[in-house]
Amino acid sequence: MPNPAISVIIPAYNAAATLSQTIASVLAQTDPDFEIVVVDDGSIDQTWDCLQAWAARDARVRPFRFANGGQAIARNRGLAQARGQWIAFLDADDWWTPDKLAAQKAALAANPQAALAYSWTDYVDDRATFSHRGSYVSLEGALLPALLQLNFLENGSNPLIRRSALAAVGWPNPADPRPIAPFDPTLVPSEDWDLWLRLAARFPLVCVPRVQVLYRMAAGSQSANVARIARSGLACLRQTIAQHPHLAIHGPIAFGNFYKYLLYKYLAPRLDAVTLRLNPPDRQGLLGWQLGWHLLGHDPAFGRSPGAVKALLGLLLIGLCSPRLRANLLDRLGSRARWVNPQSLLGYIRRPSGPH
Repeated sequence: MPNPAISVIIPAYNAAATLSQTIASVLAQTDPDFEIVVVDDGSIDQTWDCLQAWAARDARVRPFRFANGGQAIARNRGLAQARGQWIAFLDADDWWTPDKLAAQKAALAANPQAALAYSWTDYVDDRATFSHRGSYVSLEGALLPALLQLNFLENGSNPLIRRSALAAVGWPNPADPRPIAPFDPTLVPSEDWDLWLRLAARFPLVCVPRVQVLYRMAAGSQSANVARIARSGLACLRQTIAQHPHLAIHGPIAFGNFYKYLLYKYLAPRLDAVTLRLNPPDRQGLLGWQLGWHLLGHDPAFGRSPGAVKALLGLLLIGLCSPRLRANLLDRLGSRARWVNPQSLLGYIRRPSGPH
């Protein structure tokens, strides 16, 4: 049988609860010429049993099992097994609209110089209920400066990529002489942004301007996760600017946008109404204040905005007020309590400019 045109690579770790919805969204694609390479990254739940059941139902599902190596290594391992000339990655708790692969493939076919096609993302919660829209950027062409300013691909489940482009920016995997390994495991969880930047440094990008990716936000994000995102994302930004010194002029916007995103990630789970009424003051949580301080250093104008006041109020509620005092304040504010909604921080992220 001929090789499939598209390889969809799904890294899965303890994903039994969400994996079936993810696989079903791929099998529902209007373009059926694909395979699904699923890498069980050392799961200890029922992920492998779930994969075996799907493989028995549809031969396009190809499960592989490895010792745990982390998301970047699992993606690289999946790519080593992939047979398609078009590559798409999909996290095991996200899903696609049925036209996603067909639309992105058509966009790349119409733009033979482009390395990848991306779409828009909407965000959902653990119950698959809509939370908020993504950035909805529609830029095309040479987009390295724009992608440095803002990761408008937003997640690893978004693009369809030419295999030849991945080969051009990847590096040999010493554990296996055959494949390329384009994801850098030292940059998890920002390894996807790093790869998009390396692709954008060499190739044009194209856009399918409609929502085709549904990204599930994990509940209960902790400060340790935000700190990890901060370390890897800042390393990614600094590394890219060091490799392309002409990008330094875009640094203030890039770092300012990233710190706004980090502050949102820190505040969002802690400003939930239920959490505020139950959790004790987070007096040891200096991370939020550090993020705010760095944000003002890169974007002083933000300090004069209503967003800065909202962020300050949120930090005070989290760090200084007792649950009882918070409950009284929330009751007094009523519907106005939404004024401290951390999602408003996303509105202050500066949108990137066009091709350079």
